[in-house]
Amino acid sequence: MRTTRERNGEPLTKRIRPEDIPAPVVELCRALAQHGYRGWVVGGCLRDRLRGAVAADWDLATDARPDQVQKVFPRVIPTGLQHGTVTVRHRGVGYEVTTLRGEGAYSDGRRPDHVEFVSEVADDLGRRDFTINAIAYDPVADRLDDPYGGLEDLERRVIRAVGDPLRRFSEDGLRVLRAARFAASLEFELAPETEAAIRPTLETFQRVSAERVRDEWLKAFKARAPSRAFEIMRRTGILEITWPALSQLDDATWLAAMRAVDAAPLDACMRLAALSFPLRDDLGAIADWLTRYRYSNAERERILRLVEHAWPKGGAPTDPAAVRRHARRVGRQDVHGAAQLGLVLAVAFTGEGSACAREAAAWVARLEELVDDHTVLQTRELALSGRELMQALGLAPGPRVGQLLDALLDHVLEEPRANETDALLEYARTRLSKD
Repeated sequence: MRTTRERNGEPLTKRIRPEDIPAPVVELCRALAQHGYRGWVVGGCLRDRLRGAVAADWDLATDARPDQVQKVFPRVIPTGLQHGTVTVRHRGVGYEVTTLRGEGAYSDGRRPDHVEFVSEVADDLGRRDFTINAIAYDPVADRLDDPYGGLEDLERRVIRAVGDPLRRFSEDGLRVLRAARFAASLEFELAPETEAAIRPTLETFQRVSAERVRDEWLKAFKARAPSRAFEIMRRTGILEITWPALSQLDDATWLAAMRAVDAAPLDACMRLAALSFPLRDDLGAIADWLTRYRYSNAERERILRLVEHAWPKGGAPTDPAAVRRHARRVGRQDVHGAAQLGLVLAVAFTGEGSACAREAAAWVARLEELVDDHTVLQTRELALSGRELMQALGLAPGPRVGQLLDALLDHVLEEPRANETDALLEYARTRLSKD
């Protein structure tokens, strides 16, 4: 999309052309128009398109009722009829189409108790969270509706609640966290009155499910600088509710953690490990938090490994076998990433050029030199399988086989060239004869 800024050096345009919208989306709006209805592109997809970013999922609003939408299109899935939403399948893609609506009270701090259909798009936009998300475009009429000043806020890079922020945040508790997350992902600032409304409405936020909180954190970690979101969470009290131990860090430690989060690889688990690193002396508490916020077992185990092993306890080993044993503890997936994270942490907490940072850089180089894709780090990577070991030595299945395989792996970590079938069998026979 070309903006007037790009054409004439003027502020962000208050127009968007039909050709800026994907053809299938325009076709859906045109089909609605042919039946006497209107269709608008709304929400985040329009916001991102207006600011020149790539839009992902395209959502539509319409003045047609759900039953009328179902008559217009041949393939419709009633995904959320109670909220006026259906999914229209078109060209192999599903598009959410929602009837213009107003909303009643939010008793649970998440969803409205009831919705009522409205005929004016401005009334529908008035129920949305932030002005930058309260813009609508009709590509058939080539008309942009912006009743709440979202375009100006896009231009000024400001996140502002629609209408009264206290009311917006009291309706849906997740909105306060979305405000922080948008500040990071869009690199915008919160309007002062919008930020001021967060702390008085945290009671509603406390009713938000752990899954929804986790999802917003994961989205925040995708930002170039997640610290923008977490700084807002800290100063508004959101962090006191979600992770009290982090909110209690002293300022110097907190700032170091923020530097580490921003510099860590663009990987949610890596960045969460960097954030929780100051709490590493209590891995059990970190594990409990990950469980509470519904991280999967695999994610929890990986994050804990990264926190524990990003920097080797007692300092980085120099003996090649010790380096390979450390790599085994970390796991192949993260062996090099954990070392890079350790370097990030060393720089963030002790400063670039510090003795610790120099040692961390040397550790990264040493690990890259001694551990590659061919380094054996697991028993299943040995040149001798458990089945082959049992057949060759006449062993029955049982713990003894596993113990022998572990001994073989330790041997190969000490001497990588020993990973040959005959040599491993000979070593296993020697171990058995000594037992």
